[in-house]
Amino acid sequence: MNMDPADQLTPAQRAAIDRLMVDYVHAIDEGEYERWPGFFTEDGHYQVTGRDNHARGWVAGMLLCDNRDMMIDRVYSLRQVNVWEPHAYRHVIGPTRVLAVDADGTVHAQTNYLCVRTMHDGEQRLFSSGRYLDRIVFEAEAARLRRRDVIADSNRIDTLLVIPL
Repeated sequence: MNMDPADQLTPAQRAAIDRLMVDYVHAIDEGEYERWPGFFTEDGHYQVTGRDNHARGWVAGMLLCDNRDMMIDRVYSLRQVNVWEPHAYRHVIGPTRVLAVDADGTVHAQTNYLCVRTMHDGEQRLFSSGRYLDRIVFEAEAARLRRRDVIADSNRIDTLLVIPL
């Protein structure tokens, strides 16, 4: 009988992963962008790409940050440099499925998401749907993302991707 990889986690680790997922989307949805880099390890990797590109193994994506400092720069640019039409996100996430646990304790997980974008004039549209493919590690009692690949169901983004998904 095959063991469910989630059975390798303690209840506290599972709760920490669930808290990470909820806190991550809450920070983005509430415009607390400065918190976003803190969900990652120092060498954390964040990439947004489309499902087709991911399936082909293409590394090109819509957005890439390969360490926390790049994420901090991204937030600074979004707050101070970039000019973009004000909008907000609202995420709906599914339960996180543990896919594997490495010998070093790194958790491979998948969480599906929907993201609705609301424009400053009140117009609402489905902005993106897809899945988060994560590598999660534990630092003290907290779960942190070592890697988050956002695999959007479509390669098409109808506006500049300014706010992290």
